Amino acid sequence: MSSIKKLAGQTAIYGLPSILGRLLNFLLVPLHTSAMTRGEFGIITDLYSQIAVLIVLLTYGMETSFFNYASESKSASKAFGAGMRALVFTTLCFYLLFEIFRSPISEILRYEDHPEYLRMMFLVLCMDVLSALPFAKLRYEERAIRFVIVKMSLIGVFILMNVFFFLVVPHWPIFFDYWPALQKVDRVSAVLISNVVASSVMLIMLLPEWRIKGGWKKDSPLLKKMIGYGIPLMLAGLAGIANELADRQFLKYLLPEETSLEQLGVYGAVYKLSIFLMLFVQAYRYAMEPFFFRLKSASSSGETNAQVLRLFTAILGLALIFLNAAMPVLKGFIDEKFWIGLSIAPLLFAANYILGINTHLSIWYKLAGRTYFALVITLTGLVVTVGLNIWLIPKYGIMASAIATLCSYACSMGLNLYLGNKYAPLPYQWKHLSIYFFGSLLLGFFAWKMQEKMGLWALATLVPYLIVLYLLEQKSIQLLWKKVRA
Repeated sequence: MSSIKKLAGQTAIYGLPSILGRLLNFLLVPLHTSAMTRGEFGIITDLYSQIAVLIVLLTYGMETSFFNYASESKSASKAFGAGMRALVFTTLCFYLLFEIFRSPISEILRYEDHPEYLRMMFLVLCMDVLSALPFAKLRYEERAIRFVIVKMSLIGVFILMNVFFFLVVPHWPIFFDYWPALQKVDRVSAVLISNVVASSVMLIMLLPEWRIKGGWKKDSPLLKKMIGYGIPLMLAGLAGIANELADRQFLKYLLPEETSLEQLGVYGAVYKLSIFLMLFVQAYRYAMEPFFFRLKSASSSGETNAQVLRLFTAILGLALIFLNAAMPVLKGFIDEKFWIGLSIAPLLFAANYILGINTHLSIWYKLAGRTYFALVITLTGLVVTVGLNIWLIPKYGIMASAIATLCSYACSMGLNLYLGNKYAPLPYQWKHLSIYFFGSLLLGFFAWKMQEKMGLWALATLVPYLIVLYLLEQKSIQLLWKKVRA
Protein backbone atom coordinates (compact mmCIF):
# COMPACT_ATOMS: atom_id res chain seq x y z
CA MET A 1 0.00 0.00 0.00
CA SER A 2 2.90 2.37 0.72
CA SER A 3 4.22 1.85 -2.83
CA ILE A 4 0.80 2.59 -4.30
CA LYS A 5 0.53 5.66 -2.07
CA LYS A 6 3.90 6.86 -3.37
CA LEU A 7 2.82 6.31 -6.99
CA ALA A 8 -0.41 8.21 -6.33
CA GLY A 9 1.58 11.09 -4.87
CA GLN A 10 3.98 11.18 -7.81
CA THR A 11 1.06 11.01 -10.24
CA ALA A 12 -0.47 14.03 -8.52
CA ILE A 13 2.80 15.99 -8.52
CA TYR A 14 3.92 15.28 -12.07
CA GLY A 15 0.37 15.39 -13.30
CA LEU A 16 -0.29 18.85 -11.85
CA PRO A 17 1.21 20.81 -14.76
CA SER A 18 -0.25 18.35 -17.25
CA ILE A 19 -3.72 18.52 -15.71
CA LEU A 20 -3.72 22.27 -15.17
CA GLY A 21 -2.08 22.86 -18.54
CA ARG A 22 -4.55 20.80 -20.48
CA LEU A 23 -7.43 22.27 -18.54
CA LEU A 24 -6.22 25.80 -19.23
CA ASN A 25 -5.58 24.92 -22.87
CA PHE A 26 -9.03 23.38 -22.93
CA LEU A 27 -10.40 26.72 -21.81
CA LEU A 28 -8.87 28.14 -25.00
CA VAL A 29 -11.07 25.80 -27.04
CA PRO A 30 -14.17 28.03 -26.71
CA LEU A 31 -12.00 30.99 -27.75
CA HIS A 32 -10.51 29.18 -30.75
CA THR A 33 -13.71 27.51 -31.93
CA SER A 34 -15.69 30.73 -31.71
CA ALA A 35 -13.04 32.82 -33.50
CA MET A 36 -12.01 30.27 -36.13
CA THR A 37 -13.89 28.72 -38.98
CA ARG A 38 -14.20 24.93 -39.08
CA GLY A 39 -11.50 24.90 -41.77
CA GLU A 40 -9.05 26.95 -39.70
CA PHE A 41 -9.58 24.72 -36.69
CA GLY A 42 -9.05 21.78 -39.02
CA ILE A 43 -5.62 23.18 -39.95
CA ILE A 44 -4.67 23.45 -36.26
CA THR A 45 -5.87 19.88 -35.68
CA ASP A 46 -3.85 18.68 -38.67
CA LEU A 47 -0.60 20.46 -37.74
CA TYR A 48 -0.61 19.37 -34.12
CA SER A 49 -1.34 15.77 -35.07
CA GLN A 50 1.79 15.88 -37.24
CA ILE A 51 3.84 17.29 -34.35
CA ALA A 52 2.67 14.43 -32.13
CA VAL A 53 3.79 11.84 -34.69
CA LEU A 54 7.14 13.45 -35.47
CA ILE A 55 8.13 13.94 -31.83
CA VAL A 56 7.98 10.17 -31.35
CA LEU A 57 10.24 9.71 -34.39
CA LEU A 58 12.77 12.31 -33.29
CA THR A 59 13.05 11.18 -29.65
CA TYR A 60 13.32 7.49 -30.75
CA GLY A 61 12.48 6.03 -27.32
CA MET A 62 15.28 7.91 -25.56
CA GLU A 63 13.20 8.88 -22.53
CA THR A 64 12.36 5.31 -21.52
CA SER A 65 15.86 4.19 -22.50
CA PHE A 66 17.29 6.84 -20.18
CA PHE A 67 15.16 5.55 -17.28
CA ASN A 68 16.28 1.99 -17.95
CA TYR A 69 20.04 2.61 -18.20
CA ALA A 70 20.14 5.29 -15.50
CA SER A 71 18.55 2.71 -13.19
CA GLU A 72 20.78 -0.18 -14.29
CA SER A 73 24.12 1.64 -14.35
CA LYS A 74 23.35 3.88 -11.37
CA SER A 75 24.77 6.70 -13.46
CA ALA A 76 22.06 9.02 -14.69
CA SER A 77 24.63 11.58 -15.86
CA LYS A 78 26.26 9.16 -18.32
CA ALA A 79 22.92 8.08 -19.73
CA PHE A 80 21.76 11.68 -19.98
CA GLY A 81 24.93 12.86 -21.70
CA ALA A 82 24.86 10.05 -24.24
CA GLY A 83 21.19 10.59 -24.99
CA MET A 84 21.44 14.36 -25.37
CA ARG A 85 24.41 14.14 -27.75
CA ALA A 86 22.35 11.95 -30.02
CA LEU A 87 19.16 14.03 -29.79
CA VAL A 88 20.89 17.34 -30.52
CA PHE A 89 22.64 15.91 -33.58
CA THR A 90 19.58 14.23 -35.09
CA THR A 91 17.27 17.17 -34.38
CA LEU A 92 19.58 19.66 -36.11
CA CYS A 93 19.91 17.34 -39.11
CA PHE A 94 16.14 16.97 -39.30
CA TYR A 95 15.51 20.71 -39.30
CA LEU A 96 18.22 21.26 -41.93
CA LEU A 97 16.57 18.68 -44.19
CA PHE A 98 13.23 20.43 -43.75
CA GLU A 99 14.69 23.77 -44.85
CA ILE A 100 16.31 22.16 -47.89
CA PHE A 101 13.12 20.39 -49.01
CA ARG A 102 10.58 22.89 -47.68
CA SER A 103 8.82 23.50 -51.02
CA PRO A 104 8.02 19.87 -51.90
CA ILE A 105 7.06 19.14 -48.29
CA SER A 106 4.66 22.09 -48.34
CA GLU A 107 3.04 20.80 -51.53
CA ILE A 108 2.65 17.26 -50.21
CA LEU A 109 1.04 18.50 -46.98
CA ARG A 110 -1.15 20.99 -48.92
CA TYR A 111 0.39 24.10 -47.35
CA GLU A 112 2.06 25.54 -50.42
CA ASP A 113 0.10 28.78 -49.85
CA HIS A 114 1.22 28.95 -46.22
CA PRO A 115 4.73 27.48 -45.86
CA GLU A 116 5.17 29.64 -42.76
CA TYR A 117 2.75 27.31 -40.95
CA LEU A 118 5.14 24.41 -41.46
CA ARG A 119 8.23 26.39 -40.46
CA MET A 120 6.64 27.37 -37.15
CA MET A 121 5.37 23.82 -36.66
CA PHE A 122 8.86 22.39 -37.13
CA LEU A 123 10.38 24.97 -34.77
CA VAL A 124 7.93 23.94 -32.05
CA LEU A 125 8.64 20.29 -32.79
CA CYS A 126 12.43 20.65 -32.51
CA MET A 127 12.23 22.57 -29.25
CA ASP A 128 9.89 19.95 -27.78
CA VAL A 129 12.31 17.19 -28.78
CA LEU A 130 15.27 18.94 -27.17
CA SER A 131 13.31 19.38 -23.94
CA ALA A 132 12.21 15.73 -23.68
CA LEU A 133 15.33 14.34 -22.00
CA PRO A 134 15.83 17.27 -19.58
CA PHE A 135 12.25 16.72 -18.41
CA ALA A 136 12.95 12.98 -18.06
CA LYS A 137 16.03 13.83 -15.99
CA LEU A 138 13.93 15.96 -13.64
CA ARG A 139 11.44 13.11 -13.25
CA TYR A 140 14.19 10.56 -12.57
CA GLU A 141 15.77 12.81 -9.94
CA GLU A 142 12.31 13.45 -8.44
CA ARG A 143 12.77 17.22 -8.76
CA ALA A 144 9.06 17.72 -8.99
CA ILE A 145 8.94 21.41 -8.08
CA ARG A 146 11.28 22.43 -10.89
CA PHE A 147 9.43 20.14 -13.28
CA VAL A 148 6.15 21.83 -12.40
CA ILE A 149 7.59 25.36 -12.63
CA VAL A 150 8.97 24.84 -16.14
CA LYS A 151 5.83 23.11 -17.40
CA MET A 152 3.56 25.77 -15.96
CA SER A 153 5.72 28.52 -17.46
CA LEU A 154 5.31 26.94 -20.90
CA ILE A 155 1.56 26.75 -20.42
CA GLY A 156 1.25 30.23 -18.98
CA VAL A 157 3.16 31.90 -21.81
CA PHE A 158 1.15 30.00 -24.43
CA ILE A 159 -2.15 31.06 -22.90
CA LEU A 160 -1.09 34.70 -22.46
CA MET A 161 0.03 34.89 -26.07
CA ASN A 162 -3.29 33.45 -27.24
CA VAL A 163 -5.20 35.94 -25.11
CA PHE A 164 -3.09 38.72 -26.62
CA PHE A 165 -3.76 37.67 -30.23
CA PHE A 166 -7.43 36.70 -29.90
CA LEU A 167 -8.76 39.12 -27.27
CA VAL A 168 -6.42 42.09 -26.91
CA VAL A 169 -5.26 42.87 -30.45
CA PRO A 170 -8.73 42.80 -32.12
CA HIS A 171 -10.04 45.33 -29.59
CA TRP A 172 -6.94 47.53 -29.41
CA PRO A 173 -5.94 48.44 -32.99
CA ILE A 174 -3.32 50.80 -31.54
CA PHE A 175 -0.98 47.80 -31.54
CA PHE A 176 -0.95 47.92 -35.33
CA ASP A 177 0.71 51.34 -35.16
CA TYR A 178 3.64 49.93 -33.22
CA TRP A 179 3.78 46.49 -34.88
CA PRO A 180 2.35 46.74 -38.42
CA ALA A 181 3.25 43.09 -38.96
CA LEU A 182 0.41 42.13 -36.60
CA GLN A 183 -2.07 42.95 -39.37
CA LYS A 184 -0.66 40.04 -41.38
CA VAL A 185 -1.02 37.51 -38.55
CA ASP A 186 -3.99 35.27 -39.30
CA ARG A 187 -5.72 33.13 -36.68
CA VAL A 188 -3.75 29.96 -37.44
CA SER A 189 -0.45 31.86 -37.30
CA ALA A 190 -1.49 33.40 -33.99
CA VAL A 191 -1.73 29.95 -32.37
CA LEU A 192 1.57 28.80 -33.87
CA ILE A 193 3.46 31.99 -32.93
CA SER A 194 2.15 31.62 -29.39
CA ASN A 195 3.53 28.09 -29.28
CA VAL A 196 6.92 29.12 -30.69
CA VAL A 197 7.32 31.80 -28.01
CA ALA A 198 6.17 29.47 -25.21
CA SER A 199 8.45 26.62 -26.33
CA SER A 200 11.39 29.04 -26.54
CA VAL A 201 10.81 30.12 -22.94
CA MET A 202 10.62 26.46 -21.87
CA LEU A 203 13.86 25.55 -23.63
CA ILE A 204 15.72 28.48 -22.09
CA MET A 205 14.50 27.51 -18.61
CA LEU A 206 15.72 23.95 -19.15
CA LEU A 207 19.24 24.94 -20.23
CA PRO A 208 20.68 24.46 -16.68
CA GLU A 209 19.63 20.81 -16.87
CA TRP A 210 21.93 20.31 -19.85
CA ARG A 211 24.92 20.80 -17.59
CA ILE A 212 26.08 17.61 -15.88
CA LYS A 213 29.04 16.79 -13.69
CA GLY A 214 32.01 15.79 -15.82
CA GLY A 215 30.43 17.07 -19.03
CA TRP A 216 28.97 15.11 -21.90
CA LYS A 217 31.64 12.44 -22.16
CA LYS A 218 31.48 10.29 -25.25
CA ASP A 219 30.27 6.81 -24.38
CA SER A 220 29.60 5.00 -27.63
CA PRO A 221 28.91 1.56 -26.10
CA LEU A 222 26.28 3.02 -23.77
CA LEU A 223 24.71 5.06 -26.57
CA LYS A 224 24.47 1.97 -28.78
CA LYS A 225 22.70 0.13 -25.97
CA MET A 226 20.34 3.02 -25.40
CA ILE A 227 19.50 3.30 -29.08
CA GLY A 228 19.08 -0.47 -29.35
CA TYR A 229 16.68 -0.41 -26.41
CA GLY A 230 14.84 2.67 -27.66
CA ILE A 231 14.41 1.93 -31.38
CA PRO A 232 11.77 -0.80 -30.87
CA LEU A 233 9.95 1.61 -28.56
CA MET A 234 10.22 4.31 -31.21
CA LEU A 235 8.80 2.02 -33.89
CA ALA A 236 6.05 0.96 -31.52
CA GLY A 237 5.52 4.58 -30.53
CA LEU A 238 5.24 5.60 -34.17
CA ALA A 239 2.71 2.88 -34.79
CA GLY A 240 0.94 3.85 -31.58
CA ILE A 241 0.77 7.58 -32.27
CA ALA A 242 -0.11 6.90 -35.89
CA ASN A 243 -2.85 4.69 -34.50
CA GLU A 244 -4.06 7.59 -32.37
CA LEU A 245 -3.75 10.32 -35.01
CA ALA A 246 -3.87 8.65 -38.42
CA ASP A 247 -7.61 9.23 -38.52
CA ARG A 248 -6.95 12.96 -38.93
CA GLN A 249 -4.87 12.35 -42.03
CA PHE A 250 -7.35 9.88 -43.49
CA LEU A 251 -10.12 12.42 -43.01
CA LYS A 252 -7.95 15.06 -44.68
CA TYR A 253 -7.13 12.98 -47.74
CA LEU A 254 -10.13 10.64 -48.13
CA LEU A 255 -12.91 13.20 -47.83
CA PRO A 256 -13.55 15.71 -50.64
CA GLU A 257 -10.81 18.36 -50.54
CA GLU A 258 -13.29 21.24 -50.37
CA THR A 259 -14.84 19.92 -47.11
CA SER A 260 -12.07 17.79 -45.59
CA LEU A 261 -10.56 20.50 -43.35
CA GLU A 262 -14.01 21.50 -42.09
CA GLN A 263 -14.81 17.90 -41.17
CA LEU A 264 -11.38 17.55 -39.60
CA GLY A 265 -12.06 20.67 -37.56
CA VAL A 266 -15.34 19.21 -36.27
CA TYR A 267 -13.65 15.92 -35.41
CA GLY A 268 -10.79 17.69 -33.63
CA ALA A 269 -13.12 19.92 -31.62
CA VAL A 270 -15.27 17.01 -30.40
CA TYR A 271 -12.15 14.98 -29.63
CA LYS A 272 -11.08 17.80 -27.30
CA LEU A 273 -13.93 16.81 -24.99
CA SER A 274 -12.00 13.62 -24.15
CA ILE A 275 -9.37 15.73 -22.43
CA PHE A 276 -10.51 14.87 -18.91
CA LEU A 277 -9.67 11.22 -19.53
CA MET A 278 -6.51 12.00 -21.45
CA LEU A 279 -5.02 14.37 -18.88
CA PHE A 280 -5.40 11.84 -16.07
CA VAL A 281 -3.75 9.14 -18.18
CA GLN A 282 -0.93 11.53 -19.11
CA ALA A 283 -0.33 12.43 -15.47
CA TYR A 284 -0.27 8.75 -14.54
CA ARG A 285 2.17 7.92 -17.34
CA TYR A 286 4.64 10.55 -16.14
CA ALA A 287 4.83 8.90 -12.72
CA MET A 288 4.38 5.27 -13.80
CA GLU A 289 7.57 4.59 -15.76
CA PRO A 290 10.21 5.73 -13.23
CA PHE A 291 8.13 4.24 -10.40
CA PHE A 292 7.92 0.73 -11.84
CA PHE A 293 11.51 0.72 -13.07
CA ARG A 294 12.66 1.38 -9.49
CA LEU A 295 10.29 -1.27 -8.15
CA LYS A 296 11.05 -4.02 -10.66
CA SER A 297 13.59 -5.81 -8.46
CA ALA A 298 11.28 -5.87 -5.43
CA SER A 299 9.53 -9.14 -4.57
CA SER A 300 6.16 -7.39 -4.30
CA SER A 301 6.38 -5.65 -7.69
CA GLY A 302 3.90 -8.01 -9.39
CA GLU A 303 1.27 -7.67 -6.68
CA THR A 304 1.69 -3.89 -6.63
CA ASN A 305 1.33 -3.76 -10.41
CA ALA A 306 -1.94 -5.72 -10.24
CA GLN A 307 -3.34 -3.54 -7.44
CA VAL A 308 -2.47 -0.36 -9.32
CA LEU A 309 -4.21 -1.59 -12.48
CA ARG A 310 -7.34 -2.43 -10.50
CA LEU A 311 -7.57 1.04 -8.94
CA PHE A 312 -6.57 2.80 -12.16
CA THR A 313 -9.30 0.98 -14.12
CA ALA A 314 -11.88 1.84 -11.46
CA ILE A 315 -11.05 5.56 -11.47
CA LEU A 316 -10.98 5.77 -15.27
CA GLY A 317 -14.35 4.03 -15.42
CA LEU A 318 -15.84 6.63 -13.11
CA ALA A 319 -14.51 9.39 -15.38
CA LEU A 320 -15.96 7.66 -18.45
CA ILE A 321 -19.47 7.56 -17.01
CA PHE A 322 -19.24 11.16 -15.83
CA LEU A 323 -18.19 12.48 -19.24
CA ASN A 324 -21.11 10.79 -20.97
CA ALA A 325 -23.59 12.04 -18.38
CA ALA A 326 -22.23 15.60 -18.30
CA MET A 327 -22.43 16.21 -22.04
CA PRO A 328 -25.12 18.94 -21.71
CA VAL A 329 -22.46 21.01 -19.92
CA LEU A 330 -19.35 19.78 -21.72
CA LYS A 331 -20.62 20.63 -25.18
CA GLY A 332 -20.68 24.28 -24.14
CA PHE A 333 -16.88 24.29 -24.32
CA ILE A 334 -16.96 24.11 -28.10
CA ASP A 335 -18.80 26.53 -30.35
CA GLU A 336 -22.25 25.52 -31.54
CA LYS A 337 -21.12 25.20 -35.16
CA PHE A 338 -19.12 22.10 -34.11
CA TRP A 339 -22.05 20.33 -32.37
CA ILE A 340 -22.94 18.49 -35.57
CA GLY A 341 -20.23 15.98 -34.60
CA LEU A 342 -21.30 15.28 -31.00
CA SER A 343 -22.66 11.84 -31.91
CA ILE A 344 -19.07 10.52 -32.06
CA ALA A 345 -18.28 11.64 -28.50
CA PRO A 346 -19.29 8.43 -26.60
CA LEU A 347 -17.19 6.31 -28.97
CA LEU A 348 -14.18 8.56 -28.43
CA PHE A 349 -14.69 8.50 -24.65
CA ALA A 350 -14.75 4.69 -24.67
CA ALA A 351 -11.70 4.56 -26.96
CA ASN A 352 -9.65 6.79 -24.67
CA TYR A 353 -10.76 4.80 -21.64
CA ILE A 354 -9.36 1.67 -23.27
CA LEU A 355 -6.22 3.54 -24.33
CA GLY A 356 -5.67 4.55 -20.71
CA ILE A 357 -5.81 0.95 -19.51
CA ASN A 358 -3.45 -0.04 -22.31
CA THR A 359 -0.99 2.60 -21.09
CA HIS A 360 -0.61 0.68 -17.85
CA LEU A 361 -0.55 -2.74 -19.50
CA SER A 362 2.37 -1.66 -21.72
CA ILE A 363 4.75 -1.51 -18.74
CA TRP A 364 5.26 -5.30 -18.76
CA TYR A 365 7.39 -5.47 -21.93
CA LYS A 366 9.46 -2.46 -20.86
CA LEU A 367 10.28 -4.05 -17.51
CA ALA A 368 10.92 -7.44 -19.11
CA GLY A 369 13.21 -5.96 -21.79
CA ARG A 370 10.94 -7.36 -24.53
CA THR A 371 10.33 -4.00 -26.19
CA TYR A 372 9.90 -5.64 -29.60
CA PHE A 373 6.45 -6.77 -28.43
CA ALA A 374 5.46 -3.11 -28.35
CA LEU A 375 5.82 -3.07 -32.11
CA VAL A 376 3.69 -6.20 -32.53
CA ILE A 377 0.90 -4.78 -30.38
CA THR A 378 0.81 -1.30 -31.86
CA LEU A 379 1.17 -2.48 -35.46
CA THR A 380 -1.85 -4.70 -34.94
CA GLY A 381 -3.83 -1.70 -33.77
CA LEU A 382 -2.53 0.37 -36.67
CA VAL A 383 -3.64 -2.23 -39.22
CA VAL A 384 -7.15 -2.10 -37.76
CA THR A 385 -7.11 1.72 -37.82
CA VAL A 386 -5.92 1.94 -41.42
CA GLY A 387 -8.25 -0.76 -42.70
CA LEU A 388 -11.40 0.59 -41.05
CA ASN A 389 -10.68 4.22 -41.92
CA ILE A 390 -10.06 3.45 -45.61
CA TRP A 391 -13.11 1.23 -45.76
CA LEU A 392 -15.59 3.39 -43.83
CA ILE A 393 -14.62 7.08 -44.17
CA PRO A 394 -15.95 7.57 -47.73
CA LYS A 395 -19.37 6.39 -46.54
CA TYR A 396 -19.58 7.45 -42.88
CA GLY A 397 -17.15 10.38 -42.55
CA ILE A 398 -15.99 11.27 -39.04
CA MET A 399 -18.13 8.53 -37.48
CA ALA A 400 -15.93 6.01 -39.30
CA SER A 401 -12.82 7.41 -37.63
CA ALA A 402 -14.42 7.18 -34.20
CA ILE A 403 -15.42 3.55 -34.79
CA ALA A 404 -11.95 2.71 -36.11
CA THR A 405 -10.29 4.31 -33.08
CA LEU A 406 -12.42 2.31 -30.64
CA CYS A 407 -11.88 -1.01 -32.45
CA SER A 408 -8.14 -0.41 -32.79
CA TYR A 409 -7.59 0.35 -29.11
CA ALA A 410 -9.69 -2.63 -28.10
CA CYS A 411 -7.61 -4.98 -30.29
CA SER A 412 -4.35 -3.55 -28.92
CA MET A 413 -5.51 -3.92 -25.32
CA GLY A 414 -6.62 -7.51 -25.88
CA LEU A 415 -3.32 -8.48 -27.50
CA ASN A 416 -1.37 -6.68 -24.77
CA LEU A 417 -3.22 -8.63 -22.10
CA TYR A 418 -2.67 -11.94 -23.90
CA LEU A 419 1.06 -11.46 -24.49
CA GLY A 420 1.67 -10.03 -21.03
CA ASN A 421 -0.12 -12.94 -19.40
CA LYS A 422 1.92 -15.37 -21.49
CA TYR A 423 5.42 -13.93 -21.08
CA ALA A 424 5.25 -11.92 -17.85
CA PRO A 425 2.15 -13.08 -15.95
CA LEU A 426 0.94 -10.93 -13.08
CA PRO A 427 -1.67 -11.68 -10.38
CA TYR A 428 -4.37 -9.51 -11.94
CA GLN A 429 -7.67 -9.48 -10.09
CA TRP A 430 -9.81 -10.44 -13.06
CA LYS A 431 -13.15 -10.33 -11.25
CA HIS A 432 -12.68 -6.73 -10.14
CA LEU A 433 -11.22 -5.67 -13.48
CA SER A 434 -14.12 -7.19 -15.41
CA ILE A 435 -16.74 -5.53 -13.19
CA TYR A 436 -15.10 -2.11 -13.51
CA PHE A 437 -14.41 -2.39 -17.23
CA PHE A 438 -17.69 -3.74 -18.55
CA GLY A 439 -19.74 -1.95 -15.91
CA SER A 440 -18.34 1.46 -16.81
CA LEU A 441 -18.83 0.88 -20.55
CA LEU A 442 -22.44 -0.23 -20.03
CA LEU A 443 -23.30 2.61 -17.63
CA GLY A 444 -21.50 5.07 -19.89
CA PHE A 445 -23.78 4.04 -22.77
CA PHE A 446 -26.88 4.42 -20.59
CA ALA A 447 -25.63 7.81 -19.36
CA TRP A 448 -25.26 9.03 -22.95
CA LYS A 449 -28.75 7.93 -23.93
CA MET A 450 -30.20 9.33 -20.72
CA GLN A 451 -28.62 12.78 -21.09
CA GLU A 452 -30.14 13.12 -24.57
CA LYS A 453 -33.63 13.06 -23.02
CA MET A 454 -33.14 14.07 -19.38
CA GLY A 455 -30.07 16.30 -19.38
CA LEU A 456 -27.94 16.27 -16.23
CA TRP A 457 -30.25 13.80 -14.53
CA ALA A 458 -28.03 11.30 -16.34
CA LEU A 459 -25.48 11.85 -13.56
CA ALA A 460 -27.62 9.42 -11.55
CA THR A 461 -25.88 6.63 -13.48
CA LEU A 462 -22.83 7.30 -11.31
CA VAL A 463 -24.66 6.05 -8.22
CA PRO A 464 -24.69 2.28 -8.96
CA TYR A 465 -21.05 2.44 -10.03
CA LEU A 466 -20.05 4.24 -6.82
CA ILE A 467 -21.95 1.67 -4.73
CA VAL A 468 -20.16 -1.22 -6.43
CA LEU A 469 -16.84 0.61 -6.12
CA TYR A 470 -17.36 1.07 -2.39
CA LEU A 471 -18.38 -2.56 -1.84
CA LEU A 472 -15.34 -3.88 -3.71
CA GLU A 473 -12.84 -1.38 -2.32
CA GLN A 474 -14.31 -0.96 1.15
CA LYS A 475 -11.15 -1.93 3.00
CA SER A 476 -8.91 0.32 0.91
CA ILE A 477 -11.33 3.25 1.25
CA GLN A 478 -11.63 2.81 5.03
CA LEU A 479 -7.85 2.62 5.38
CA LEU A 480 -7.46 5.76 3.31
CA TRP A 481 -10.13 7.55 5.35
CA LYS A 482 -8.33 6.68 8.59
CA LYS A 483 -5.11 8.13 7.24
CA VAL A 484 -6.88 11.30 6.12
CA ARG A 485 -8.52 11.78 9.54
CA ALA A 486 -5.21 11.12 11.28
